[in-house]
Amino acid sequence: MTQAEIRAPDSAIGALPDSPHARAVMHRRAVRLAREGEQGRDPARQAPSGELFLAVRLGMRERYGIPYRWLDEIVRPRGLTPVPGIPDFIAGVMPRRGQLIAVLDLARLLRVAGGERGDADDEDTRLVMVSAAGYHVGLRVAEVIGNDHYRAESLGPCPAGAAAGEEHWITGIHAGQLAMLDLEALLGAPKIRIEEYA
Repeated sequence: MTQAEIRAPDSAIGALPDSPHARAVMHRRAVRLAREGEQGRDPARQAPSGELFLAVRLGMRERYGIPYRWLDEIVRPRGLTPVPGIPDFIAGVMPRRGQLIAVLDLARLLRVAGGERGDADDEDTRLVMVSAAGYHVGLRVAEVIGNDHYRAESLGPCPAGAAAGEEHWITGIHAGQLAMLDLEALLGAPKIRIEEYA
């Protein structure tokens, strides 16, 4: 195809200004608008800073954050087998890549109201596989909401009312509505003692 055969559509040609003066005006406007756009752009929205976390729902509406540094993968709760005679916050065990993994019901462990509604057969229910405090476990959650960034220094204070020791499982409140979990503290707590159940 020759250069003469390559041409813009008639509608595009009709939209261009005819005179060199009009084209120069359009160019100046485009440069000015580009500069204004760069100056007015919010750097925080362009390049999020802080640590990435996974947002999950427990019970009917409570939201928690799990920092990505502990996250391995997210799976469906297939093959989960209840084990008799263990605390109710242990949902059971499941085979995963040649190992038997303990699964914690995070809503029951954190005493979330409505946590008993998180049925393992629910379509939204997921297992968040994590590694912390020397353990590799699954955390059953009602729903995975998405992910976001947070800054530790920007977290709000933990709400009062947590049981003794359990307030250390939450590092703070993000955006006034989401509790950020400290999985090292949670899985390292004497109450868990995973090795006795799994």
